[in-house]
Amino acid sequence: MPADPRNAGKDKGNLQMELQNLLTSARIRKMEYEAIVEELEEDELKYDLFEYQDYLENYIMPYVERAYKNGSKELIGMAEEVKSIFEEIIDMIKARIEKK
Repeated sequence: MPADPRNAGKDKGNLQMELQNLLTSARIRKMEYEAIVEELEEDELKYDLFEYQDYLENYIMPYVERAYKNGSKELIGMAEEVKSIFEEIIDMIKARIEKK
């Protein structure tokens, strides 16, 4: 079933739904990045490294903090998985830069 644009933004404020959406997005982002990382030039990799580190710190970590404040093991697990995926992407970029 395609997404209904009339429902856009309704998940805002619902931490579980926000984390589910973020987790799905992170998984897709990692798969997409794995497919192109070998083709990127060093300057592109360095830019991506900066962007992913910034995104992790300023966008993902607040979700992790909210999950821990909530105390739900399910939410903490989801938040930690999202964090882990972004850390894996960052590590992938660093490893590729070292090969250049």
